[in-house]
Amino acid sequence: MASQPDQDEAAREGMPWRRARPSEELNAELRAAARAGLLDVMRSLLDQQANVDAVDTNNRTPLHWASRNGHRQCIELLLDRHANVNAVDTINNAPLHWASRNGHLRCIELLLDRQASINTVDTINSTPLHEASMNGHLQCIELLLDRQANVNTVDTSNGTPLAAASFNGHLTCVELLLDRQANVNTGTNHNTTPLHDASINGQLQCVELLLDRQANINAVDTSNGTPLAAASLCGHLTCVELLLDRQANVNAGTNDSFTPLFAASYNGNHQCVELLLDRHADVNVATIRRKNTSLHAASCEGHQRCIELLMDRGASKS
Repeated sequence: MASQPDQDEAAREGMPWRRARPSEELNAELRAAARAGLLDVMRSLLDQQANVDAVDTNNRTPLHWASRNGHRQCIELLLDRHANVNAVDTINNAPLHWASRNGHLRCIELLLDRQASINTVDTINSTPLHEASMNGHLQCIELLLDRQANVNTVDTSNGTPLAAASFNGHLTCVELLLDRQANVNTGTNHNTTPLHDASINGQLQCVELLLDRQANINAVDTSNGTPLAAASLCGHLTCVELLLDRQANVNAGTNDSFTPLFAASYNGNHQCVELLLDRHADVNVATIRRKNTSLHAASCEGHQRCIELLMDRGASKS
């Protein structure tokens, strides 16, 4: 508590006496205000010497929070007060990652104008373009590409922005990335391509577009699995039909000869089983190690309708 003479001196100077606020309190309030978009509150706190780059337990600054929630004027204020535009949190996310992830176009534009690093990477090497592509933010993708983001950048799994958009079914984003020279056949560390990603998730329109842009229909991953096997395993009938119509190999097997028919039978996807059989899938192909057929797979999992279909098409009981 200040002494009475100190208070009297402050009063003589025309200043009301008040206790100095702890910096931790100011900094916490600044982050909260940035998160909520309270511009005037932020300005007042900064005038009281709140630290413009004060971090929370996740190493996020006020600029991270304003960028995450799309508060452009708050971002501008923080940058005018010399906030670090490329500050990173505990997983190496910069403010530009957050703005891109959440689709805040004008915030991205401002951050880039203030020298945000466009190809900054987090702990898994994901860039702002990955984030925008994964979440389907078309205008953000376009802006990032216009500002020279690397369209074929890869994360630690070798995943590209195109793979992220394909997996999540963001058709217009896939089209834009391809128009900007994204490599349609880039594989991950497991050699899964964007076509695998779209097929396993049942993204029919993306599958069709990727094929139209010369995706390898019989591309194989590290286990020798094809997009057709992925779609068959997950029961995406329309994708299976499209892939077959485009001449996918109906009997392509994995390293252990798991064929699309085996995959569909194992998961009880009887409509896919029927379609594959109609397209001349070999009903008696056996796995290499255990010599199991599609009938074994369906029987083991109790998929009666698949069992009936396979038996009707000449599956061997042995």
